[in-house]
Amino acid sequence: MSQDSFQVPVEDIVVRLDREWEKRNWMKWLGCSEEELRNAVAAIGPDPDNIRRFLRQAR
Repeated sequence: MSQDSFQVPVEDIVVRLDREWEKRNWMKWLGCSEEELRNAVAAIGPDPDNIRRFLRQAR
């Protein structure tokens, strides 16, 4: 079996706010507060690339 079978497809990576540990990780990786993260997800959805751009423009 190839190593690729163990990787998560890029399309499946989304920002989820229902798990505390995952929310903390996204806040750390994106360099934002919980409020900023919640506002970004509410405004544009759970795609990490779009959230990163949204947060960059908001600052």
